[in-house]
Amino acid sequence: MKPVVIAGAACLLVAGCWLAWLGQDVKPPLRTEAASSTRAGAAGAARGAQWPPATPEPAARELKFVPLTPVDSGASAWISMAAARENGDGRTPPIERDAEPRPAPTPAQLADPQAYQQYEQAQHTRLLGAYVAAAATELPRLQADLERGRQAGIPAEQLAKLEEKIARIQRQSADIVKQHPQMQANVTRR
Repeated sequence: MKPVVIAGAACLLVAGCWLAWLGQDVKPPLRTEAASSTRAGAAGAARGAQWPPATPEPAARELKFVPLTPVDSGASAWISMAAARENGDGRTPPIERDAEPRPAPTPAQLADPQAYQQYEQAQHTRLLGAYVAAAATELPRLQADLERGRQAGIPAEQLAKLEEKIARIQRQSADIVKQHPQMQANVTRR
Protein backbone atom coordinates (compact mmCIF):
# COMPACT_ATOMS: atom_id res chain seq x y z
CA MET A 1 0.00 0.00 0.00
CA LYS A 2 1.02 3.56 -0.52
CA PRO A 3 2.32 5.52 2.48
CA VAL A 4 -0.28 8.28 1.94
CA VAL A 5 -3.16 5.81 2.22
CA ILE A 6 -1.66 4.27 5.35
CA ALA A 7 -1.17 7.71 6.95
CA GLY A 8 -4.77 8.69 6.12
CA ALA A 9 -6.14 5.48 7.61
CA ALA A 10 -4.06 6.01 10.75
CA CYS A 11 -5.39 9.58 11.11
CA LEU A 12 -8.97 8.36 10.77
CA LEU A 13 -8.36 5.63 13.36
CA VAL A 14 -6.87 8.12 15.83
CA ALA A 15 -9.74 10.59 15.27
CA GLY A 16 -12.33 7.83 15.79
CA CYS A 17 -10.68 6.69 19.02
CA TRP A 18 -10.51 10.25 20.31
CA LEU A 19 -14.21 10.85 19.57
CA ALA A 20 -15.12 7.55 21.29
CA TRP A 21 -13.07 8.54 24.33
CA LEU A 22 -14.90 11.92 24.50
CA GLY A 23 -18.26 10.19 24.18
CA GLN A 24 -17.63 8.01 27.27
CA ASP A 25 -17.57 11.06 29.57
CA VAL A 26 -20.97 12.29 28.41
CA LYS A 27 -23.85 11.04 30.55
CA PRO A 28 -27.54 11.68 30.00
CA PRO A 29 -28.69 14.52 32.26
CA LEU A 30 -30.63 13.66 35.38
CA ARG A 31 -33.94 15.34 36.14
CA THR A 32 -32.31 17.54 38.77
CA GLU A 33 -29.67 18.62 36.29
CA ALA A 34 -32.34 19.40 33.71
CA ALA A 35 -34.15 21.59 36.23
CA SER A 36 -30.94 23.43 37.08
CA SER A 37 -30.24 23.99 33.38
CA THR A 38 -33.70 25.54 33.08
CA ARG A 39 -32.81 27.91 35.93
CA ALA A 40 -29.50 28.66 34.18
CA GLY A 41 -31.46 29.50 31.03
CA ALA A 42 -33.62 31.89 33.05
CA ALA A 43 -30.46 33.50 34.44
CA GLY A 44 -29.20 33.88 30.87
CA ALA A 45 -32.47 35.57 29.94
CA ALA A 46 -32.01 37.95 32.87
CA ARG A 47 -28.53 38.79 31.59
CA GLY A 48 -30.05 39.39 28.16
CA ALA A 49 -32.37 41.94 29.77
CA GLN A 50 -29.31 44.08 30.44
CA TRP A 51 -28.90 44.74 26.74
CA PRO A 52 -30.36 48.00 25.40
CA PRO A 53 -33.87 47.69 24.04
CA ALA A 54 -34.44 47.10 20.36
CA THR A 55 -34.95 50.04 18.04
CA PRO A 56 -38.59 51.10 18.23
CA GLU A 57 -40.76 50.48 15.21
CA PRO A 58 -41.77 53.62 13.30
CA ALA A 59 -45.30 54.79 13.83
CA ALA A 60 -47.76 53.19 11.46
CA ARG A 61 -48.67 55.46 8.59
CA GLU A 62 -52.16 55.78 7.36
CA LEU A 63 -52.52 54.42 3.85
CA LYS A 64 -53.73 56.87 1.27
CA PHE A 65 -55.54 55.46 -1.70
CA VAL A 66 -54.79 57.10 -5.02
CA PRO A 67 -57.44 56.84 -7.70
CA LEU A 68 -56.22 54.94 -10.74
CA THR A 69 -57.27 55.53 -14.28
CA PRO A 70 -59.97 53.13 -15.42
CA VAL A 71 -58.71 50.01 -17.15
CA ASP A 72 -60.46 48.56 -20.19
CA SER A 73 -61.06 45.01 -19.02
CA GLY A 74 -62.63 44.04 -22.34
CA ALA A 75 -59.25 43.87 -24.10
CA SER A 76 -56.64 41.20 -23.47
CA ALA A 77 -53.61 42.12 -21.38
CA TRP A 78 -51.21 41.35 -24.22
CA ILE A 79 -52.97 43.86 -26.45
CA SER A 80 -52.58 46.53 -23.78
CA MET A 81 -48.90 45.65 -23.33
CA ALA A 82 -48.27 45.75 -27.08
CA ALA A 83 -49.97 49.14 -27.36
CA ALA A 84 -47.91 50.49 -24.44
CA ARG A 85 -44.71 49.17 -26.03
CA GLU A 86 -45.49 50.83 -29.34
CA ASN A 87 -47.11 54.07 -28.18
CA GLY A 88 -45.83 54.47 -24.62
CA ASP A 89 -47.89 55.05 -21.51
CA GLY A 90 -49.80 58.32 -21.49
CA ARG A 91 -49.36 58.65 -17.73
CA THR A 92 -45.56 58.87 -17.86
CA PRO A 93 -43.94 62.31 -17.81
CA PRO A 94 -42.09 63.37 -20.94
CA ILE A 95 -38.36 62.76 -21.13
CA GLU A 96 -36.40 65.98 -21.17
CA ARG A 97 -33.22 66.05 -23.16
CA ASP A 98 -30.35 68.46 -22.64
CA ALA A 99 -30.54 71.49 -24.92
CA GLU A 100 -26.92 70.94 -25.86
CA PRO A 101 -25.42 67.47 -25.59
CA ARG A 102 -22.49 66.90 -23.27
CA PRO A 103 -19.16 66.89 -25.04
CA ALA A 104 -17.63 63.43 -25.07
CA PRO A 105 -14.00 63.03 -24.05
CA THR A 106 -11.55 63.07 -26.90
CA PRO A 107 -9.30 60.06 -27.56
CA ALA A 108 -6.36 62.10 -26.24
CA GLN A 109 -8.24 62.73 -22.97
CA LEU A 110 -9.09 59.04 -22.69
CA ALA A 111 -5.44 58.09 -23.19
CA ASP A 112 -4.02 60.57 -20.65
CA PRO A 113 -5.16 60.12 -17.00
CA GLN A 114 -4.40 63.77 -16.13
CA ALA A 115 -6.36 65.08 -19.11
CA TYR A 116 -9.27 62.77 -18.32
CA GLN A 117 -9.29 63.97 -14.73
CA GLN A 118 -9.52 67.56 -16.03
CA TYR A 119 -12.41 66.47 -18.27
CA GLU A 120 -14.21 64.93 -15.28
CA GLN A 121 -13.61 68.08 -13.22
CA ALA A 122 -15.10 70.21 -16.00
CA GLN A 123 -18.16 67.93 -16.11
CA HIS A 124 -18.53 68.17 -12.34
CA THR A 125 -18.26 71.96 -12.45
CA ARG A 126 -20.88 72.00 -15.21
CA LEU A 127 -23.18 69.87 -13.01
CA LEU A 128 -22.73 72.18 -10.02
CA GLY A 129 -23.46 75.21 -12.22
CA ALA A 130 -26.63 73.55 -13.49
CA TYR A 131 -27.72 72.87 -9.89
CA VAL A 132 -27.17 76.48 -8.84
CA ALA A 133 -29.00 77.78 -11.93
CA ALA A 134 -31.93 75.39 -11.38
CA ALA A 135 -32.10 76.35 -7.69
CA ALA A 136 -32.22 80.03 -8.65
CA THR A 137 -35.23 79.43 -10.92
CA GLU A 138 -37.06 76.87 -8.76
CA LEU A 139 -36.77 78.51 -5.34
CA PRO A 140 -39.22 81.33 -6.16
CA ARG A 141 -41.69 78.72 -7.44
CA LEU A 142 -41.34 76.64 -4.29
CA GLN A 143 -41.80 79.70 -2.09
CA ALA A 144 -44.92 80.62 -4.05
CA ASP A 145 -46.19 77.06 -3.53
CA LEU A 146 -45.51 77.41 0.18
CA GLU A 147 -47.48 80.64 0.36
CA ARG A 148 -50.37 79.14 -1.60
CA GLY A 149 -50.34 76.17 0.77
CA ARG A 150 -50.56 78.46 3.79
CA GLN A 151 -53.51 80.27 2.26
CA ALA A 152 -55.21 76.98 1.36
CA GLY A 153 -54.93 75.71 4.93
CA ILE A 154 -52.51 72.83 4.30
CA PRO A 155 -51.45 71.13 7.59
CA ALA A 156 -48.39 72.64 9.25
CA GLU A 157 -46.36 69.41 9.10
CA GLN A 158 -46.65 69.29 5.30
CA LEU A 159 -45.69 72.95 5.07
CA ALA A 160 -42.71 72.26 7.35
CA LYS A 161 -41.48 69.62 4.89
CA LEU A 162 -41.59 72.16 2.06
CA GLU A 163 -39.86 74.79 4.22
CA GLU A 164 -37.12 72.27 5.03
CA LYS A 165 -36.75 71.44 1.34
CA ILE A 166 -36.41 75.13 0.47
CA ALA A 167 -33.85 75.66 3.25
CA ARG A 168 -31.79 72.67 2.14
CA ILE A 169 -31.75 73.81 -1.49
CA GLN A 170 -30.70 77.30 -0.39
CA ARG A 171 -27.93 75.92 1.86
CA GLN A 172 -26.63 73.60 -0.86
CA SER A 173 -26.65 76.36 -3.44
CA ALA A 174 -24.88 78.76 -1.05
CA ASP A 175 -22.25 76.11 -0.24
CA ILE A 176 -21.57 75.55 -3.93
CA VAL A 177 -21.23 79.30 -4.59
CA LYS A 178 -18.94 79.63 -1.56
CA GLN A 179 -16.68 76.81 -2.77
CA HIS A 180 -16.81 77.92 -6.42
CA PRO A 181 -17.21 81.73 -6.63
CA GLN A 182 -17.47 81.58 -10.45
CA MET A 183 -20.93 80.00 -9.92
CA GLN A 184 -22.30 83.35 -8.71
CA ALA A 185 -23.15 84.15 -12.34
CA ASN A 186 -25.53 81.17 -12.34
CA VAL A 187 -27.40 82.56 -9.32
CA THR A 188 -28.23 85.84 -11.01
CA ARG A 189 -28.96 84.22 -14.39
CA ARG A 190 -32.65 83.26 -14.65
